[in-house]
Amino acid sequence: MTDTNVDGTDRLAKIRRYRRLMYASILVGVAGFIAGDELGYPLAGLAVYWAGILSFFGIWKGTSVTLFDERDAALERRASHATIGVVGVIGVLSFTSLVVIGEMATVEVPELVWNLYLGYFALFVLWGAVYTVLKYR
Repeated sequence: MTDTNVDGTDRLAKIRRYRRLMYASILVGVAGFIAGDELGYPLAGLAVYWAGILSFFGIWKGTSVTLFDERDAALERRASHATIGVVGVIGVLSFTSLVVIGEMATVEVPELVWNLYLGYFALFVLWGAVYTVLKYR
């Protein structure tokens, strides 16, 4: 093998190792939060959660190896587009169903559900605003 291949292989191994550490820190943080909350120590669980989040960012920004490239950005764009499409269709269908159900005399939709849909609508308004700003920037 040439030195270039060894360095390239070593670089890819470092990228995999750092990515695994980053995602493991998130997993440990979330599991710690859930465990702390279930055991009656929500603040300790929150501290473990934030330690996991900060570890993620520390590993991401603290390494000299580039962990994400244009392929990752393209994958994120495709995943975001698919997610926003699926969530949008489900939201429109379920919101119109709730309006019909809410107009029935026998069923009352709780105020919490309407507030959740208001937040859901605000999410799409925010997405549209960010999209517009990025498009014309």
